[in-house]
Amino acid sequence: MQHDFKEYLETFSKNFDIEFSSLITNEGYPKTLYDSLSYVASTGGKRLRPFIVCESAALFDIPFRESIYAAVAIEMIHCYSLIHDDLPAMDDDNIRRGHETLHIKFDEAIAILTGDVLLTDAFYIISKFYKDSELAKTLIFLLSEYSGGKGMLGGQILDLYPISENLKDINYMNKLKTGALIECSASFGAILGKADKNHQKKLAKFGSLIGAAFQITDDILDVRGKEEIIGKKVNKDKSKGKLTLIDHYGIEGAQKQARKIIDEAQKIIKIYGNNGKHLYKLTDYIINRNK
Repeated sequence: MQHDFKEYLETFSKNFDIEFSSLITNEGYPKTLYDSLSYVASTGGKRLRPFIVCESAALFDIPFRESIYAAVAIEMIHCYSLIHDDLPAMDDDNIRRGHETLHIKFDEAIAILTGDVLLTDAFYIISKFYKDSELAKTLIFLLSEYSGGKGMLGGQILDLYPISENLKDINYMNKLKTGALIECSASFGAILGKADKNHQKKLAKFGSLIGAAFQITDDILDVRGKEEIIGKKVNKDKSKGKLTLIDHYGIEGAQKQARKIIDEAQKIIKIYGNNGKHLYKLTDYIINRNK
């Protein structure tokens, strides 16, 4: 089953990458910016957030051709956050997705400005391609909320400057830094499908749970993963003296916690029957992945 799902996800990623590369680059850009954005597009990624957008939208019969622009906008925000996160002032990483990070491939100024373009143009993509003004307004509102100070950026601040190292504060940081954009992705599907408030709440909860499980798996991979498979440095948290959920639960305890969270997510997505089968399979993929 997981092999079939991986093939399905890879097919989605290939189709998504074609659209992503086309939409984030522009012949009118300065050549260096065009080249840096092309490099960002070429380095790939799991594309889980856009996958969640499109599959959540499909629950309400919204086709790929309509959900793709929201999915691209989400991934632009995600990529910009990784580019900035890899900078020397933050996590100081040289490798991302098995390739040189952008500031190594080009330089720090180009990395900063490329991230800025991705952030800015994410909202341009939504406003350009969604002609329903209320729909565009809602998507822009959610994306700014989930990616801003009360969401992903707030989480990055807490990662760099923790409130404390207790379990509650680590969970709160993870909910913002990792979970917010994944929750936004699922919420986007409901918004695109013009679903009622009940469905919006269910999918937002589903996204939040997936985000929590995803982060636990990331923490485990940071300890147990292989750099050549993951495509980035391992043991980063320990080397920087950061406490994670692994320090509180241990490896086995963290795995059990992730399984408990995924079980709750699966209960939500089962409501959608066969329409939600790919999102259901995604839940198991998230905690069984090796990168």
